[in-house]
Order: sequence, then C-alpha cells, then structure tokens
Amino acid sequence: MRYTLIAMALFLSAQAQVVLKTYYAEDLVQKPGLIEVSPGFTTVLDFWDQVDAAFSAKRELLRIEGGGPRLLLSAGLVGTATGAVPVKSGMTDLVVEVGGRTLLFTVRISPGEYPRRYQILLKRTQGGTYAPSREPSGPPPSSAPSSAPSTQAPSPSPLDVRFTTTVEAPTDASGKVSIFFSLENRGKNPVSFALNDLQVLQEGRPLAFSVRRDPLKAVLRPGEGQSGVIVVSGARPGELLLRWRGVELGPGRTFLLERSLLGKTLEIQSP
Repeated sequence: MRYTLIAMALFLSAQAQVVLKTYYAEDLVQKPGLIEVSPGFTTVLDFWDQVDAAFSAKRELLRIEGGGPRLLLSAGLVGTATGAVPVKSGMTDLVVEVGGRTLLFTVRISPGEYPRRYQILLKRTQGGTYAPSREPSGPPPSSAPSSAPSTQAPSPSPLDVRFTTTVEAPTDASGKVSIFFSLENRGKNPVSFALNDLQVLQEGRPLAFSVRRDPLKAVLRPGEGQSGVIVVSGARPGELLLRWRGVELGPGRTFLLERSLLGKTLEIQSP
C-alpha cells in the first residue's frame, strides 16, 4: 500500500500537536475503541506487531494505507464539480488482524486541525513505547572514598536501541520518498540522535531530506521512544542507504544505525 503525495503533503504541513492515545488488545477484542480522523489530516495507528489485514464496511468513507506494524487512516475522497475533496463527516468500523487477534475499532470522521497518533499494545503490562521514563526515586547512593584506587573500569551497560522503518514511495517520477521510522531506547543510558548525523545516500551520493519527529527532541532517555517521517528528495529507482549515527551518553560510545531500502518497498517510476 502506498502513501500518496497529497496525503503526505497534508501530513507534513500540519503544525499542531499530535494527539497520542493508547489502546490494549485485551480490551479491543471485546469492545471497539474510538479512532478519530479529521478531513485533510492523517491518523496513525502503531501496533505492537505486524498488521496482517485491515477491513472497513464503508471504504468510501475511509482510506486505509501503511505497512508493517503501522496503519495510516485518512478521510475518503468524493468527487465534486471542482475535483475530489475529503469526506467531511461519517462513522464506520475498522477491523484489524494483528498477531492472531481480531481488534475492533469505531472510526469517526469529523472536522479537526491536526493529525493524530494511537498506539495499540498487547497488554497493559507491556508499557507504552512513547511514555516518558520515570525519574529514579529516593536519594542518590552515597559515594564513600575508597582506601585504594580501583584498577578495573566499570563495564558499560549494554546498548539496546530498537529502530524500525517503513518506506512509502510515490507512483510518479517526483523522486520523493517517505521513510516512516520509530526509535526506542531500551538501554540503561540516554542516547542522542542529532539530525546532522543522519544521511540518506544513493550510489554514494547524499540526498536532500526533511524530518518531522514526535516528540521533537534529539535525546531519548531510557524507556523513551520517538517516531517520525523522513521525506527524501531527488531519489531515483533503486537502492537507498539510510545511516544515522547515535551517541550513548555517559560512556560516550558512538554507534551506527544503517538500513538498505530495497525491492518492492521502494517503487519510483521513471518518466
């Protein structure tokens, strides 16, 4: 499923705050959760696992796109004398198959001024990907002076960063490619992902891009997550290489997140 240029332009132009709500699969198998969609804006559904299928009884009201663990919902288009315009209001159902479970939603289309994001977790004990990490409770441990200097440096904590990507390419020759990404710091120390450490290359040549991410910050503390979209310009048919250098704060270690975007996930037609 491909994300169209029109929807992407509307998604990137929205400057209002993204609303995030969490649902749990153990509830959705019994009672539908409410999903809101505003005409002209995108609603993002992030699931804990790959989406196997998604259905709606009124497909003329709702557009369903995306890939992997993410669905993108937007209002359907209706023809008018001046061209196609988004549906302004309506109600429909959404049934999603994820991880062998059938999840139920009710989708309400109504006027609004911002995109939305919902995350759907397997169960409450899983914890939210985008929830802020808790501050350590209690006073810091006292550091008593040692009678003899230590000859062994403390071993650094293991680095654990989850990085997922979903590529959506247009069906024309504009050369714009949208890379949806999510980052999650599962380690013990804060990690930094600065935009000037991000590169998108094709045949060794750097490509221009813009980035929108939520929350808008470069440092992720333990337990924190972030998602966003990288819009690449000037791409040609073929392989793209994404490189993002991160820094683990504390130990000061650098590491590289690298992805080769290949095959059917990248489809750009030549003129």
